[in-house]
Amino acid sequence: QPRLLKQSGLSRSRLRQYSLRTAQGVQGEVVATMNRVLINAEAHSDALKILADNGLEPVYVPEADVAGSFEAARDCVGVVANASLPFDEAFFELAPKVKVIGRMGVGYDNVDLEAAGRHGVRVVNTPLSIIQPVAEHTMMMMLALVRRVVAGDREAREAVFRQPSNNPDFELLGKTLGIIGLGRTGLRVARTARLGFDMKILYHDQLANTEAEAELGAERVELDELLGRSDIVTLHVNLSDNTRHLIDSEALSKMKTGAYLINVSRGSVVDEAALVEVLRSGGIAGAGLDVYEEEPPTADNPLFGLPNVVVTPHRAGFSREGVYGCSMVVEDIVRILNGEEPRFPVN
Repeated sequence: QPRLLKQSGLSRSRLRQYSLRTAQGVQGEVVATMNRVLINAEAHSDALKILADNGLEPVYVPEADVAGSFEAARDCVGVVANASLPFDEAFFELAPKVKVIGRMGVGYDNVDLEAAGRHGVRVVNTPLSIIQPVAEHTMMMMLALVRRVVAGDREAREAVFRQPSNNPDFELLGKTLGIIGLGRTGLRVARTARLGFDMKILYHDQLANTEAEAELGAERVELDELLGRSDIVTLHVNLSDNTRHLIDSEALSKMKTGAYLINVSRGSVVDEAALVEVLRSGGIAGAGLDVYEEEPPTADNPLFGLPNVVVTPHRAGFSREGVYGCSMVVEDIVRILNGEEPRFPVN
């Protein structure tokens, strides 16, 4: 665990001392000694110290090492993880000691909640920590697309100046932004777009957001209308049976020819094959993607060969502050292991 020790700032002997003793929990209850918590994500050193201070031994396994994570989980009472590790029936049977899964971020589609319930496993997340970084990433995607930043960067390095290919597209000022899913993050995007760029806000959501309507003049519309009226469409929904391939070939055909699509939610909300087809044909102007149907995507993913696509490696929720906030999921892990109710329960 050399990486864990370096990250936590604790010496090997000191970490061992932390994990061997019985310590007081977040609310003062006692946590059993020698319990291990699998860290399957990049957690802040303060989070590792919170675990150690509460008699829990952090066990770090790189996120990409699924087999190693499964093996380590056999002897763990909790897990801190991102989206890559599947928490299904097979996992819970393999790791019967696990009592709590702490998902860093807001999504939990990699957790089978029914299976977790059958095995008595609680699931918690950090819904507030990613609001700002995801909202900023969304705005960055908008600007990168309409200002054609990636192409401009490449051409500047090749000394290609004052050519039509350098020219940005439209200004954001006064354009219409369609937000699918106006939860906490969608609302932050709406505020930034409305107050910063005087954009008109349309939204599609199961619930009316009277706050956004009163404050921002946001208009709640059906999906087809949002797609047909928006200059930019951005996705902020969880992945479920209802949202899988929500944006398919039919939905894409209803977007404006010069419109852009941004997906910072989950890859499978968009039918990638249909998106590739419409991008190749010029059915829409471009797309900004932080998430993919298969992660990591293969190197020959056709999206990567398209000039009107801006891609990032599923990092919209990352920032110094965001990583810190997500890492604090350990506080709810400690609460649950103490027999207390968490702040942000999923089940």
